[in-house]
Amino acid sequence: MSVATVNKPRARDRQATKEALMAAAVTVIAECGYEGATTRAIADAAGCSEALIQRYFNGKEGLLLAILDKEEDRSDAALFLGRPLCSSLAQEAREMLAHSVEKISERSDRIRIVISRALLDEAFKARFNRIWIREDVKSGLESRLARYVYAGMADPDLDIGAAAEMLLSLSFELGFIHRELLQTSADRTKRLLEQFAEMFGRAISAPLSTGRSVSEPGDAPR
Repeated sequence: MSVATVNKPRARDRQATKEALMAAAVTVIAECGYEGATTRAIADAAGCSEALIQRYFNGKEGLLLAILDKEEDRSDAALFLGRPLCSSLAQEAREMLAHSVEKISERSDRIRIVISRALLDEAFKARFNRIWIREDVKSGLESRLARYVYAGMADPDLDIGAAAEMLLSLSFELGFIHRELLQTSADRTKRLLEQFAEMFGRAISAPLSTGRSVSEPGDAPR
C-alpha cells in the first residue's frame, strides 16, 4: 500500500522536520491504521530519516501524542472563547456548534485515530487524557457561561458545568457522529444545529421575572 509523500520542507530545520513528520503520520495512520503504520513508512512519506522519529518524538506513540497536542489548537480555542458575548444564549450555542463542526471536520482523521487507540490501549488513553484540549475548552466555556449569568441573561441557578458539558456533547454529536459517521448532509446538519441552539438557549435563559439588565463591566453583549 503506497502513501503519497507529504510536501517536504525545503529547509531541514528541526521544526519543519517535526511538522513534516506529524503531517505524514496523520496520513499514513489514517490509511494503514496505527499498528500497520510503520515508522519507516511515516519517515518515507515525510521525506525524512526514520531515526528522527525517535530523536524528536521518542517513537511512534510520542509522535501520535504530539499530533494530538498542537499549540495552534489551544490558541484557536482560546481566541474563539475569548470573543465578546453574544446577544442571546441561542446565538452563543449557534456559534459554538458551528465552530466545533468546522474544527471537527478539519481534525476528523486525528479524532478517528485517537478513538481507535483509546478503545484498545488503556495506557495510551491515560497519557492522552493528560494532554486533551477538551478540559481547556470546557473551562473556557464555563467562564463564558458564568459571564452570561453575571449579565442576567442566563438562569442564576444554572449548573454551569453541566451546561458546558451539554454544549460539548452536542458539538461532538453534530460534528463527528452526524457528519463523519452517519454522513448527514450539510443542510440537515445545519437544521439540527439551529434546533439544538434554540433549545439550548431556552433551557438556560434567565426567567423574565429575574433577569437583570446589568452587564459585566467592559463586556456588553453584541
